[in-house]
Amino acid sequence: MVSFRLTLLALASAVAVSADYYIDPESVPLSSRMAWCNDQRSSCPTICLQTTTGPPEVNTCDAETLTYGCVCSDGKQPNISEYTLTLPYYVCTEWGNQCVKDCGSNNVCASDCREQHPCGAQNPVRANTTVTSTTATSSATATASNEVFDGLADGSENGNRNAAGALRFGDSYGLAVVAGGLFAGFAMLL
Repeated sequence: MVSFRLTLLALASAVAVSADYYIDPESVPLSSRMAWCNDQRSSCPTICLQTTTGPPEVNTCDAETLTYGCVCSDGKQPNISEYTLTLPYYVCTEWGNQCVKDCGSNNVCASDCREQHPCGAQNPVRANTTVTSTTATSSATATASNEVFDGLADGSENGNRNAAGALRFGDSYGLAVVAGGLFAGFAMLL
């Protein structure tokens, strides 16, 4: 038998996506809405790992009505709109697409659709950040576990151990390596 608390949580969490970004579900192909819901259901457990362990109490998404529910095992509802690959993010993005389309050839209007209504996190909070000190280098290194971030960080908080550091190295020395290789190749021809 389903508990009253779980039923109440499911009903409370099956919220429509933010009223600021309402779109008619029928304006998006069902296959796209189903993909959005698959991403939403996949994202909820990962997002919940930011603050708790265990599977979510509620993890639902209805592609027909564009409603979802995500309640973590500690009973809290994370702010899903702060993440990509979630239903609110997709609805916000589609709202922007429809807004731009409705603007026609008015570039100012189209620009305002995106700039005045950004989607996803503007200033993401690192929920599980811990600081440890390393005695060999006598510096504090920030480490995090189970983070949900995308894109490249600047590397300063992770001791330049991420892809951004490699890209900066490539920017700095890539041209010199290519030029040196070309010079060596032409030198062998002579």
